[in-house]
Amino acid sequence: MQRDEKIIVALTGCSHALSHGYLLIFPTVLLLLQKEFSIGYFELGVIGNIMTFMYGLGALPGGMIYNYLGPKKLYLFCFLGSAITVILVVISSGLFLFTVGLALLGVLGSTYHPLANSLITSKVRGYGQALGIHGAAGNVGLALTPFIIGLIASYLGWRRAFLCSAFPGIILSIWSCFVDMSPKEALRTVDKPAMTEKSAPRRLKAYFSPPLVLLYLTNMFQGFSFNGSLIFLPACMSKRTSFHLFSLDSVALGGMLSAIVLGVGVLGQYGGGILAQRSRLERKMLLIPSLSFPFIVAMSFTTDLLLLIFALIFFFLNFFLQPMNNTLLAQYTAVEMRGTAFGIYFFLSFVFGSLASSFCGFIAEHFGLEWVFMGLSSSVLLLIFTAFFLQKIERPTDKSLQIS
Repeated sequence: MQRDEKIIVALTGCSHALSHGYLLIFPTVLLLLQKEFSIGYFELGVIGNIMTFMYGLGALPGGMIYNYLGPKKLYLFCFLGSAITVILVVISSGLFLFTVGLALLGVLGSTYHPLANSLITSKVRGYGQALGIHGAAGNVGLALTPFIIGLIASYLGWRRAFLCSAFPGIILSIWSCFVDMSPKEALRTVDKPAMTEKSAPRRLKAYFSPPLVLLYLTNMFQGFSFNGSLIFLPACMSKRTSFHLFSLDSVALGGMLSAIVLGVGVLGQYGGGILAQRSRLERKMLLIPSLSFPFIVAMSFTTDLLLLIFALIFFFLNFFLQPMNNTLLAQYTAVEMRGTAFGIYFFLSFVFGSLASSFCGFIAEHFGLEWVFMGLSSSVLLLIFTAFFLQKIERPTDKSLQIS
């Protein structure tokens, strides 16, 4: 990579870590919130549903705004706004204001994914690998957040845990002001051979061609299983394991075990980025969820060490999918339409995925935490079916993204 490409990858990588980190504060302090507000798993699931729904709701206009205003203003709106909103969550006086604050945090963060993926694919020539690095960095945030926030919340309370997360948002906002985010002219035409005249960017139907619809669906089902498992993973690890370490309480221990599980996603994301540069990517999109399906089912029937092992394997395989799916979407779209295409893509994924929080909350409330992952396995099964149909579709090959 050239120096300017490395800067973009570094900035978006750190940003991706923080973007997911903001969403993971809530599930990490779930048990503390349950005690303070005296509410059940279903109500907590609904609050998480609202946050993740709003995280998806702004993705579509975020993609469109990117096309018209460019990335820098959108970046500042996302991260500087999120830092300010976190402070509002800290000073919230009741459950209603707390929920409103989380919803606003979701809205501001919702613009990030179409922004970052459009920015990377328009600024970095080898963007398959760059997307893998970007995804791996996101998993660093996923892994560190429950551990760090769990420790802070255990000793200082959940409000100060939220407050500490405002500082990285301010730092990244300042850094972004010194980064060139204008697209490279050389990359404006690199993907156009993958488009046909009938699917010109200015036509609405270009965004809903059969392969794009299948890519939207695969991301929706992957997002559902991901969000559901993410929201309830710390609580499951806290309640369904009997490990004793460093005299940590259940919140800190659940956060630490979740950090270990999500940490393997760094390898999964990077591995997915490497596979994204190879040929026959659609076939690999079918293979990965087929391998992960038995392990999410097994998570409902195991505890302690076996639960930890199966969770490690499932999340490792699950995180392969994100850079692969993102790369496929870029291969099917021209640069001019990519901001909006990624907006639709993440909008559908996060809005549909947000329902997993209430879905899992209902299952945990009525059947127990152990059945949450069994319920989520249905989404993985649907993902396998859509991936099967996707690999049956022939498409023009973007040779610049493949390694022979």
